Amino acid sequence: MCRYAARGAARTAETCPELYDNERTEQILSASREKKSRQDETVQGPSAREQKRRKEQQEAHRSNVRYAVVGAVCVALAALVLAWNGGLFHRTIPAASVDGVNYSAADVEYYYNSARSGTVNMYMSYFGSAPFDLNTSTKSQVFNQETGETWFDQLMTQAKQTMTENTTLAEQAKAEGYTLSEDGQETIDSVLESLETNWKDGGYRSRNAFLHANYGPYLSYNRFVELLTQDVLAEDYANSKRDAFTYSDSDYETYYQENKDTLDSFTVTQFLVQAQVETTDSEGKQIEMTDEEKSAALEEAKTEAKSLAETLKLQLENDAYPEALVLQYNDQITSYFISRKMNGSSLPSAYSEWVTDARQNGDVTLQEYDPSTGTSYNYYVVRFEGRERDETPAHDVRHVLVAAETDEGASEPTEAQYEAAKTKAQELLDQWKSGEATEDSFSALAEENSADTGSAANGGLIANVTAESGYVDTFTDWTLDPARKSGDTGLVQNTGSSTKGWHIMYYVGPKDPMWKQSADSALRSQDYSDWREKALEGHEAADAFGARFVTG
Repeated sequence: MCRYAARGAARTAETCPELYDNERTEQILSASREKKSRQDETVQGPSAREQKRRKEQQEAHRSNVRYAVVGAVCVALAALVLAWNGGLFHRTIPAASVDGVNYSAADVEYYYNSARSGTVNMYMSYFGSAPFDLNTSTKSQVFNQETGETWFDQLMTQAKQTMTENTTLAEQAKAEGYTLSEDGQETIDSVLESLETNWKDGGYRSRNAFLHANYGPYLSYNRFVELLTQDVLAEDYANSKRDAFTYSDSDYETYYQENKDTLDSFTVTQFLVQAQVETTDSEGKQIEMTDEEKSAALEEAKTEAKSLAETLKLQLENDAYPEALVLQYNDQITSYFISRKMNGSSLPSAYSEWVTDARQNGDVTLQEYDPSTGTSYNYYVVRFEGRERDETPAHDVRHVLVAAETDEGASEPTEAQYEAAKTKAQELLDQWKSGEATEDSFSALAEENSADTGSAANGGLIANVTAESGYVDTFTDWTLDPARKSGDTGLVQNTGSSTKGWHIMYYVGPKDPMWKQSADSALRSQDYSDWREKALEGHEAADAFGARFVTG
């Protein structure tokens, strides 16, 4: 029992030991002090020590938050850099669209680089140099000084046009249920085979390295195949439309009557006498002359040349034999041909209008032509000898040219060298006969063995051979032999071209006369152009956000 010293006195550990022990007492007292401290803080605020402790805790918390945020940003930036370097943006974000079909920056660069290489190759072929600095961005090179348009702008215009046309036509082909032809699939296969050869022979470390170097750094092989397939499908579909047009004899006749001046064949004899100012001496050194001196020298040369041309004209009018005039004035005549048959579209512009006017056989003219060189002037003496619509069929033939070797410095093979070429030609012909012996297999034989690189790529095909084609006589005579039948083969010696040897011949067959082929081509081209214009009307490539990722 708790004992009290006096009634109402406070209970303590001494007076009520059963209620207390030391440890419990300390806990109770400590809790009481903390409660009192909190009450004091509420009234007076925390102590300086507590304030410092709390401040340190807050700073630590803020630092942790800052580090977490910075870490998250760094991770995000690292991910962005990896995505950029890996081409994720270039391959996924739309840079252009055509009727809802999206194209990434990598896709656009495929079309851009195709346009770029095509333009460069064209300039190199015609002018021997590129149209812009290949080592500098096209964005900084001006294409049009007046408008400020850059080469990048020009090439992108071409790229978007190709993209629009191929997308539109491919989508229309799919909508019509059109499927790729065998020729179309062969085209794709051929491109992919060439790709494999080019990256290996070109010293590239991989196929992708070749694609990146030629079409853009983010184009994958699979995407290249997809774009190639679409482009070939579009072209294949368009060609099928062009080939589907048909024409009647009445259509051809109507076209002929409207264009007979270009479709008819004209037979003419021509002498060219050229007034020429010598600009180099006998040693090939340039002769220094002022413009006035050149002009005076040219006028003097013109007087002499015109006098000769008038003499030739007069003698032709008096029925002189052209062959006799060649013998008499050979050293003074610049060039000539006698009784040459030419299509109206290939007549020299200097006298085409005179020839196509209503003429009588035997009419003679003297026509002048200024080539605007400042150092030459031309006089054409022409005799009209006939006009007709040539109904003679043209002929297609394939050939393999086996070149005869020549000794160093020699321009003509020896008989032994000709004989060796003939032996090889016969071996190749026998090899072909022992196989399928078809036109396709002969085409393959030409691709692999012909020294005529111009036709080898097309299976050795020489199309539309006529008497006026200008091929060596032995080649033409074999092709135009009236007894010739499709599939005929033979060997023909060639001693008249720059590459001499023996031809392995394969006769494909006769075709329509040239005037009719020309009429068909013109009608078909016009109808195709009208169809294509309508098919593409209203379709255009639109830029999207990813266009900013396309580089030049």
